[in-house]
Amino acid sequence: MLPLMIPPAQVQDVPAPPPGVDLPSTLRPKPGSLQLFAFDEETFDVRPAPGKGPLRINVEGRTWRFVLVAAEGRMGVLTLMERLKTAMVSSGWVWQYEERGVARREINGQEWWLRFTSGGSGELKVVVVERREPRTFTLPRPAAVPELPKPREDFPYLPPWPGSKIVSCTDSPNPVAVELAPGKPAMVTVNFIEKEYDLAEPVSSHEFLAVYSKALLNAGWEIEGRFRGNLIQIQAVFSRDGRDIRATLRLLGNAMAISVGDVGAQRPRPK
Repeated sequence: MLPLMIPPAQVQDVPAPPPGVDLPSTLRPKPGSLQLFAFDEETFDVRPAPGKGPLRINVEGRTWRFVLVAAEGRMGVLTLMERLKTAMVSSGWVWQYEERGVARREINGQEWWLRFTSGGSGELKVVVVERREPRTFTLPRPAAVPELPKPREDFPYLPPWPGSKIVSCTDSPNPVAVELAPGKPAMVTVNFIEKEYDLAEPVSSHEFLAVYSKALLNAGWEIEGRFRGNLIQIQAVFSRDGRDIRATLRLLGNAMAISVGDVGAQRPRPK
């Protein structure tokens, strides 16, 4: 058996795949196909009791996705599957649903899940997850007195993803619904400041939403909306200690943006 190799172009950008996945010399990853996220979520089918439909297990953790092809040239998908199955069984993987290519393995107390499917002519798509807990970080609570963020510095209460580098800072006026007095709603114009950052490493949408949502709630924010699809975004409000802050956090591929409007500091005061 040979350890799973990485195409040369990926070596500096993506760490090696899990050591628990060993391949026969007749299979190799397709160059450029390897993706790694420090934390993501995948769903695996598990064979249930006789007469029942498959159980779906959500597994979170470090996630690899790549494509396998035959080392000696194009081969049929069924041939690739048989080669991979033989290698998996001999290295300790246990089938959870063989017909759907789902297997599980424990290595030194660590749990791994794997699924393979047909990726087209002469290709197998493979997903491997090492079960882990998400990272955590603590957001500072907004102070009782409004803070005006400097253009090239982070928001004092909403730092970016660890390791990110600020690349731009812009501001724009936007209408916001407020209540100037009990029972008297109104629209006021608030200046929103948006800071955009380059990420130090790829971040999955699942990790971005899960980690920031928990950190915001722990710091006293309320989550008004979470979107996952073409738009990956969290909308939050901080309305404690006399503050009224509206924030939007967006994941933009290899970048992220944080937009903040300090409504409480800009809304008209009752006369």
